Amino acid sequence: MLASSERRDAVALLAEAFADNPLNVAVIGGDRVRRRRANAAGMRGVLPVAARAGLVLALREAGAPAAVLIAAPPGAYPFPRPSAAALLRSLAGQGLRVAGRWREVFEALDAVHPLDARWYLALLGVSPARQRQGLGGALLDAWVDRVDATALPAWLETDREQNLAFYGARGFEVRHELRVLGVPVWCLERPARGTGPASPLLR
Repeated sequence: MLASSERRDAVALLAEAFADNPLNVAVIGGDRVRRRRANAAGMRGVLPVAARAGLVLALREAGAPAAVLIAAPPGAYPFPRPSAAALLRSLAGQGLRVAGRWREVFEALDAVHPLDARWYLALLGVSPARQRQGLGGALLDAWVDRVDATALPAWLETDREQNLAFYGARGFEVRHELRVLGVPVWCLERPARGTGPASPLLR
């Protein structure tokens, strides 16, 4: 689990990890510094809510998060809204235009989100310096162990086509492909599987 004392590091990691994603570019625009700053403003509001209502896992290296996963257990999607103060801080950091465009994204994805009991993988980010070194896969595998222990399906979205093979190797299958703000987005489902032992990485 991610400790509250690690949230600042997790915010910075996630803001950096997603700065070049196609949806990030479409929603925020500008240069990478601007996108990273806007991401951090949003993540500062999301992380405390996800920690209370959902599941936030981390893989650590040298005592700091190197990969972070945010998921909603069955019945927890969508997460509650942040507090009014947190929303104002996020709005100040992102701006009205960016906040409105993110709302468009979330509404489009929510329209195809299944209504039955299932897990939802909201975010999986790896420090850019440690990407493509197996950390994301290890954290995802640990989470999948927890999903299988409940014998329920799982759902996620990705705006990177190269991620389809990564998730496909863990049993996720494409269920929808849509365009959001002109960006292709794939919705993937992992059908329910049998129970399995919890991974020691879940700590």
